[in-house]
Amino acid sequence: MVILSKVWEGFLDLLYPEGIYCYLCGRKIHDTHTYGICPGCLGDFVLIGDKSCRMCGKHLDSGDICSDCRGFRHSFDRAYSLCVYDGRVKEWIYSFKYADRSYLARPFGRMMADRIRETGLDRETDCIVPVPLYRKKLRQRGYNQSGLLAEVIKRELDIRNAPYALQRKRNTPPLSGLSRLQRLETMEGAFELKRVRRLAVKNVLLIDDIYTTGSTVNQCARVLKAGGVARVYVFTLASGRDI
Repeated sequence: MVILSKVWEGFLDLLYPEGIYCYLCGRKIHDTHTYGICPGCLGDFVLIGDKSCRMCGKHLDSGDICSDCRGFRHSFDRAYSLCVYDGRVKEWIYSFKYADRSYLARPFGRMMADRIRETGLDRETDCIVPVPLYRKKLRQRGYNQSGLLAEVIKRELDIRNAPYALQRKRNTPPLSGLSRLQRLETMEGAFELKRVRRLAVKNVLLIDDIYTTGSTVNQCARVLKAGGVARVYVFTLASGRDI
C-alpha cells in the first residue's frame, strides 16, 4: 500500500504539477495559493466552523443540534465535516467520485487535515479508517475516494491508516431519495471488521466523502465498536444542510 501510494503521488506530480494550475477550474495560479486552488474556487467552499451540530457536525444557522440528531442516538461519538455539500462543491465531489478525478483527493485531503488539526482530533486519534467500497464498485471506479482522502490525511497528520480494517459485505443500492429509516435498513449488516487483532486501537477516525443522515458511518462505527474500538470519530469532506 505504501509503494502504491508513492507511485500515485509521483504520477500526480507528473500530470498535475502543483502551483501552476488550479486543481478545480484549471486556471493558472501562483504557487503561493493554498492547496493549489485559486481564490475564486476557494470562495465557493462554505466551510463549517464552530457553528455546527454538536453531534453530526452539520452547519447550523442557529441552535447547537440539527433536526436529524434530535431524538436519535448515533453509534459514533462525534462527527465533523469540512464544508457544506452544495453548489460547485457538489459538482466537484461528484467529479472526484465518478469522473476519474482521483487527483482531487490531494487538495481535499489537505483541507480536511487542516480542519482536523483545528478540532484537535489528530491528538485524540490512534488510527484512520476509510469507509470501504464494495469490491465490484471498486473495480469499476478504479479507486475508493474515501481511501484516497484517508491516505492524504495520514501523510499530513502522521497518523496510522488502516485502509482494509472494514469491508463492505454487499453491494448496497444508492441511498439518495430514501428516508432515514430506509437508509438505516439498507445499511444494516453491510460492513464487517477485518484483521481485528491487527487493528488493536482505542480511538478511530472514520473518513468518508459525504455525510447526509449518517446511516453509512453509523453502521461502520457500530461494527468498529463491536470489534473493541472505544471511540469512533467521523470526519467527512462535506455534509448536507440541516432541513
